[in-house]
Amino acid sequence: MSLETTRPANPDDDPHRIDNHLWGYLRPQGTNENILRIDLWRISATAKFGRDPSRNTLILPGPHISAVHAEISWNGRNGENSVIMLKDVSRGGTWASVSGKRVGKNKSRILNDGDEIGFGAPVAVTDNAGLYDYRYKFHDVSKKNTRNRLDTLYDYGKILGQGTGGTVCVATEKKDRNKVIAVKTIKYLANNMDVFAEITVMEQVDHPHVTKILAADHAESRPEIYLVLEYMRGGDLMTYMLREYDERTLWPIGPVDRGLPENICREIMYQLCHAMAFLHALGIMHRDLKPENILLRDDRSMDATPFIKVADFGLACLAPVMKNVCGTVPYAAPEVLDPAEPGYNYLADSFSAGILLFSMLLLADAWHSPRKVESLWPGLRWESLTTQLLCPAGFDLLDHLVNPDPRERLSLAGVLEHSWMKAHQPMHHELEFPPVEA
Repeated sequence: MSLETTRPANPDDDPHRIDNHLWGYLRPQGTNENILRIDLWRISATAKFGRDPSRNTLILPGPHISAVHAEISWNGRNGENSVIMLKDVSRGGTWASVSGKRVGKNKSRILNDGDEIGFGAPVAVTDNAGLYDYRYKFHDVSKKNTRNRLDTLYDYGKILGQGTGGTVCVATEKKDRNKVIAVKTIKYLANNMDVFAEITVMEQVDHPHVTKILAADHAESRPEIYLVLEYMRGGDLMTYMLREYDERTLWPIGPVDRGLPENICREIMYQLCHAMAFLHALGIMHRDLKPENILLRDDRSMDATPFIKVADFGLACLAPVMKNVCGTVPYAAPEVLDPAEPGYNYLADSFSAGILLFSMLLLADAWHSPRKVESLWPGLRWESLTTQLLCPAGFDLLDHLVNPDPRERLSLAGVLEHSWMKAHQPMHHELEFPPVEA
């Protein structure tokens, strides 16, 4: 996990934040506001910091950082019996405490709550706009004598969804029955620590159209993580689409192949592209965009414009170029499914968004026949899309999204600047979006 590309909200300012899953965290003190807070999970008692991705838990790029630079370890105990140590294994030095003293190569010292740590330098590193200014303040969570497990805070209700990625159920807060949330249980491989890095990032992302992780916890004796999420009363976009197909509330009379009206599709795409462009700017890909992973905030009638939130980042990734074959086949980009391809980037999400738009316009599969890994391009149903369903500018946009060549594909930030979207007036005027650069 690289720590140089994210600009999350500050979770320390959230009075309702639950840090059950942590034994400590490092809050950035440097000059670069894009440096991420580092969470130290209870499930892993040692965190290694350094430049080498294959040998460290957290990657710190930069000229002042050694291949393996430092280790922070916890003895696994709570309260007064908890001991947390910082070990310097660097060539350039690791500084600790407010006095800025160097720990010393292969030497260790006890970390106390509030200690300041400098990886590579004890003072501000202003080169490259502070990109490598790795100064942090350590916060000790393990000294808390009590640990409020999620099941002591919430009463669990019905299951909302279940799949290979985990189970989601509704829950209510015991102290306030009016507060309803969703709890997702995720099973992970015991030797895969990447999931913790990804959750740490998503906990700190704050965007109106991205589902918010309110808290996290983990099981004591089995590889399971519990995420407390916003409860989305409106279900998912697939349910919304199927309901319109059955009832034809939004477009009662029209072409036989009609789907969602173009203005509704444009509003959904506006919200989706704004959220994804924001995440892409933070270095986060989704990799599994599809109607089931787009949730609706409100349980309203079909004549209301959906307010969506992108969900289920189980396949989300921070790396700039990935090689894993993943995603849902009908929506996945060709370069994601083809093992012969050298890799893929955030433009894979553009392709998925294009297939999603295609499906919304038709309320049907965008492909002529079921898509398979061994048959990546069975042909898109362009002949079913008419100018009654989509204007010429929309055709141009869609063509640039579903281009099989990612080099010719439009980014989701670019969608917001396209003529089909440029004159769009958002239907939810109460929101202020974070800035997005095309």
